[in-house]
Amino acid sequence: MKERVAIVDDEPDILELVDLHLKKAGFRTDCFFNAENFLKFIKIEHPDLIILDLMLPDADGLEVCKE
Repeated sequence: MKERVAIVDDEPDILELVDLHLKKAGFRTDCFFNAENFLKFIKIEHPDLIILDLMLPDADGLEVCKE
């Protein structure tokens, strides 16, 4: 089973680049542009790793990490 990585970043270019390289390395990825959608996802799913931007438009990344 492939490891699953959640990527949270509001910059589309960064999100796309990280997603591309992780998929090439064999990971499954889930991408989010904001904290709200990510927090809904994390209540249901449990990725193996989370890559989280600290400066999101709708929340502070450190606060999201604490949740």
